[in-house]
Amino acid sequence: MRKILHTMTLFIILALFTGCAITKTVVGDFYLEHKKYDSGQKYFKNKLKENNSDASSQYYYGRFLLLKKNEKEALVHLKKAVALDNKNADYHSWLAIAYSRQKEYNKEREAYLKALKINKNHLQSLTYLAHNYYEAKEYKNALKYYAKSLKLQKFNHASLYNRALSLNKLRRMPEEKLAWLAYLEYYPSGLFAQKAVRFLNTLGSFDYRNHIIGIRTLTLKNIRFENFEATIDNSSNSSLDLLGKILNKKTKIDIHIVVYQQNNILLAKEKAKSIQKYLLKKYPNIDASRLKLSWFDTAKILLINKRKYIRGEHVDFISINEKKK
Repeated sequence: MRKILHTMTLFIILALFTGCAITKTVVGDFYLEHKKYDSGQKYFKNKLKENNSDASSQYYYGRFLLLKKNEKEALVHLKKAVALDNKNADYHSWLAIAYSRQKEYNKEREAYLKALKINKNHLQSLTYLAHNYYEAKEYKNALKYYAKSLKLQKFNHASLYNRALSLNKLRRMPEEKLAWLAYLEYYPSGLFAQKAVRFLNTLGSFDYRNHIIGIRTLTLKNIRFENFEATIDNSSNSSLDLLGKILNKKTKIDIHIVVYQQNNILLAKEKAKSIQKYLLKKYPNIDASRLKLSWFDTAKILLINKRKYIRGEHVDFISINEKKK
């Protein structure tokens, strides 16, 4: 706490020597960054009592009102901020967000476009304008602005995910597949990753699969091997490591490692043993009895949305119910 107060004091002293508007920006950003919304709201409310015509105070007060879910009053103050200084892209962008909270979506769009006229690289406006178009089912426009935001920030979570959704709506399936893979490169775990994998699998792409391990769903890359061999490809290490860490922690879970290799039972067996060997070597606390092996010389048949997919080589991880104490 002392460190935070000391940092804030230094910022304010510096700002006092560089101008009043900068002071408010430093203070406002400080309160936002440290989530001190009540203090921030109180500070700028007092500033507006001193000078109701200060655009920066109107803007920050509106921001804090939004955070306190007082959207109607926030809209009033953000409108005033824009009226007092219509050359600030941040003001227009947050006014747009206030409009969206009031479900005034056309005005929301107009405000983002005004922000982008001031600063064509305003990331928040690019991303949220794309959302606005997506919700209006204008998927081509949504895609256009998601692409622009990704040029500025290639790991933008919302833009990566919604770019793929937009391509899905447009039925541009080859591009959709690439978009989901790009998303998963940055965000390979979590609920949205699981959804991305389901979209991919529906497209007939099995670069990733969702596996039920214990009570959780685990997204893993397809386990790959060197051509004609049972040597695990390095690209699969991260997925096996994730599985190993979970088994290392959840000691009551056993799994079945199931390998399918069409018309080659020996290679199927060696691949299953390679996976087991990797996990036991990397995670010696895992008992070998917890890793059951099965192998088949047939293809794996997957049925997804009433469509049949035949996988000549395939690896499954099947969780066995947690053992009782």
